[in-house]
Amino acid sequence: MDEPLIARGFWGPRQETPDRVADRLLAFLAGLDEVVGESVRWSSPESAGQSLAEPENARRVIADAFRANTDAPHLGINQAYDGSGQRVRKFRISMGVGRYSESPNAHNSFVVRWVGPETLADPILRRVVTAWDPDWGNVTSRSLRDALAGLQPAAQPDVGYPNYLSEGRAQALPGSLEQQVVKLDEGGVIIGSGDSGDLLSLEKTAELLGPSPAFAPTPTSRSKF
Repeated sequence: MDEPLIARGFWGPRQETPDRVADRLLAFLAGLDEVVGESVRWSSPESAGQSLAEPENARRVIADAFRANTDAPHLGINQAYDGSGQRVRKFRISMGVGRYSESPNAHNSFVVRWVGPETLADPILRRVVTAWDPDWGNVTSRSLRDALAGLQPAAQPDVGYPNYLSEGRAQALPGSLEQQVVKLDEGGVIIGSGDSGDLLSLEKTAELLGPSPAFAPTPTSRSKF
């Protein structure tokens, strides 16, 4: 695929320590290396010339970001990192995490962009889920979101290629989707979307899930549905 794919995870208010955020980030980076079969090289403005995948560097960068935001700790931190490798030339991570404000406009997110094989979509989404324990997530692209515009309410979690729903959301899924759902060991489910095999078409998935409580807006009163 020539356009960037975007793996995303979203959740409501969750206060976290700098060490816990660093642990989650390091877990994702290690998991991503397993997915792509090589050590992705990561950099950030705060760690020029140093590997972000090194625990000491990651903990310093995250701790510095939290210290810089002491005036509004409830808003968490925003960070962006660039990565590169041989199989996938460019990755981009952007995250807004550690937010515990219950404002309706506040949420936490972890987003990974890359241009590369579509086969990476499902395993990368699973690494996002394992590391960050989101409320919902998916892998999408600009063209997919444009194609599905109008098929589902804008205020709700939208449908991607593969989709993740937390355990609480999964309990509200329509029974007609049982054959398209893969249950994860840590709770929650992955719903595959496509046009062949036993998978639903994207249009049908959006039609079924759009009005379902499983795709209700991300709650602002707790971190997961």
